[in-house]
Amino acid sequence: MVKFSVQPYSAVVPPSKRIRLEQTTETPSSPAMISGDHSSHDRQFTATFDPDILDCNICMEPLNPPIFQCTNGHIACTECCVKMSGICPSCSKPVGKIRCLAIEKLIESLQMSCKHAEYGCTKVISFTKKKNHEISCPCAPFTCPVASCGFSNLVETFPLHFQEVHQVRTQEFSYGGWFTVMLAPSDINVLLKADDMLFLLHCEKSTLGNIVYVTLFGATLQEDQYSYHLEVKNGKKRLSMEGIPRSILGEDSKHVNDFLLIPSRTYGLGDGRVQLELSFHQSGEALPESC
Repeated sequence: MVKFSVQPYSAVVPPSKRIRLEQTTETPSSPAMISGDHSSHDRQFTATFDPDILDCNICMEPLNPPIFQCTNGHIACTECCVKMSGICPSCSKPVGKIRCLAIEKLIESLQMSCKHAEYGCTKVISFTKKKNHEISCPCAPFTCPVASCGFSNLVETFPLHFQEVHQVRTQEFSYGGWFTVMLAPSDINVLLKADDMLFLLHCEKSTLGNIVYVTLFGATLQEDQYSYHLEVKNGKKRLSMEGIPRSILGEDSKHVNDFLLIPSRTYGLGDGRVQLELSFHQSGEALPESC
């Protein structure tokens, strides 16, 4: 039995690209051991090599089985074989019918640490599942969404960061009910903290009034787990919207399409402040009645 584990490339590979194999015999305490009589074939290799060899030569994305090769040995993923109409771009030989079983077996045997290991992730996942794991990894760091701020860290560090660096306050709330947020003329953001998630209320100024929307400090895959309701009133007049908070990691957070435009003259309190009523709920919860 031979298995491969890949260490972080930047930590072990010198500038000159190379391949290094170290053979180690498994011990009884090894999680990879199989019960029974162990022979000299029960061993594990630690391989250090350029991870670019695990990428498709055409699209440069990580390879996933099935993997194909042309008669000259050039490798391509399934999608690229279709896009290139079965012609290898390197040598013009046919590609898409011959499987590269050696690379497929190598990739299926690879166990890799998450790229967010330095932030606390202890997961060791197969190479084919690594990309999907890292997209939703709870240890993934976030970059501060405030323009020109390069701060990047775990989500729990942001309340203190926003307070000390950007003078942004944090307001806690519970799902399922309404709560009030008072926006001062100088407010651009307000952090909204629930038990399991951190949201960011945005208030952008325009000539027509305040543009208000919410994003979340979570993966894009988590967006559909939450929704929010914004409402502002002035006597019998009322503006409201329902939306899904977009992840600050996604492109949608940079190009906002869903927002509430609040005319300052109509819905302001006279001193420039705006009183917002908000409610959040998770998937499966009933929407609260209008406040």
